[in-house]
Amino acid sequence: MGSLAPSAPLTRLCARRIAQIANNPLEPRLKEKATLAILDYLSSVSAGLQAPWAGDVAKYASARESGPCFTFANKKNVTAESAAFCNALLAHSAIRDDMHLPSNSHIGSMVISAALAIAQRDGVSGEGLLKAVVAGYEMSALLGTAFQQTQGYNRHIRPSGSCGAFGSAAAALVTNFDKVNEDVATNALAFAANMASGFNQWAWTGGVEIYTEMGTAAQSGIIAYDVAKAGLQCSEDVLEGKAGYFAAYSVGSKAEKLFTEWLDSEIGRGIMEVTMKPVPGCNYAQTPIAAGMKASKPYQEKKQQNPELKIEEIVVRSTSAAKNYPGCDNPAKKFETVQQTKMSIQYGVSAMLLRVRSGMKAERRQPARVELKLSDGSTITEELNDVPWVNASGIKARFQTEMESLAKNSNPEELLKVLQNLEKQTDAGQLMAHFQ
Repeated sequence: MGSLAPSAPLTRLCARRIAQIANNPLEPRLKEKATLAILDYLSSVSAGLQAPWAGDVAKYASARESGPCFTFANKKNVTAESAAFCNALLAHSAIRDDMHLPSNSHIGSMVISAALAIAQRDGVSGEGLLKAVVAGYEMSALLGTAFQQTQGYNRHIRPSGSCGAFGSAAAALVTNFDKVNEDVATNALAFAANMASGFNQWAWTGGVEIYTEMGTAAQSGIIAYDVAKAGLQCSEDVLEGKAGYFAAYSVGSKAEKLFTEWLDSEIGRGIMEVTMKPVPGCNYAQTPIAAGMKASKPYQEKKQQNPELKIEEIVVRSTSAAKNYPGCDNPAKKFETVQQTKMSIQYGVSAMLLRVRSGMKAERRQPARVELKLSDGSTITEELNDVPWVNASGIKARFQTEMESLAKNSNPEELLKVLQNLEKQTDAGQLMAHFQ
């Protein structure tokens, strides 16, 4: 892509990268990936509406002032900020939303919620929405990677909350880039960096802030955009400054260097690095669960021959990153909250063995091994080199299944076609009419 001026503040360099996305046609591969991201997002919202707290989110939405933007929480229209908050919260509630591994963040829930809200409020085309999604992933991935891939980063900070507002602001900017200049874009990103928030205590105590953090990031990005567009200015060096983001998060000049190097990579890197989960739960639990699923097949076959056969012990071997991530290595005999069960690798593997879902394929890359020690003295061992990420056909199939409940008045197959032709639509906001 060629080097960008190293003397400019990082937020300004980001504004220039966003301008490239806004002002140039998207490559076909980026359009396709952005469309898949939206499909996966909508499926995640559908799953999130089954969460125990979905009714509380509906109450919250009902208490907000009306506006032009649809929220899945109560199927009413509210302000852009409220819609982004509620929809992002719901999209993450099943913890089945997409994953950007280098930043350890669930970008889609935040960025797509903000992009859809702005599309409805400001009248954005389908092509504009796709560009907004690509730009949002780009900026969240960039900031999150610089933070998470620098040794010594503060592990008490929630990864998604640390980069979500930055990406959401980028999404808002791209939808309206013909109405703003580089200064406004720079200030919007700088304000968004100041809105980074969220801690990891939820993994131990089980609070629902794991979900509200996503909503906060989505709405904060919109606020950052609106504040900058109104004319307010922010410190452009908020990321690399001596009392800025990188310094506060204990990553300093190393993160700044990584950030700058990332800016020299190909446009669309952020969204192209994103993967989609096969099952609800923490990313680190995915491979152990999938390995356990493989092991369950020979176990069930043995059990048919010997109905008295039992699993005496389950041994899970995974990475140190999985073991050390808050809440993942949790063998508690009693779990107090849903959040704790979604994080615990031990719970996930055990629950899967109790209620096996068939038809899921295993692919490769984030290693884990599961050993089932049986009552007859034998052992079944299965391992995978990675999470069995869902491919494009799997995402589309899951979308059509989930839309049977989320979009009851629309044909899932027809809705899929609408989304696959999103770039041809003059008003992307009309998409939300399918869910009312």
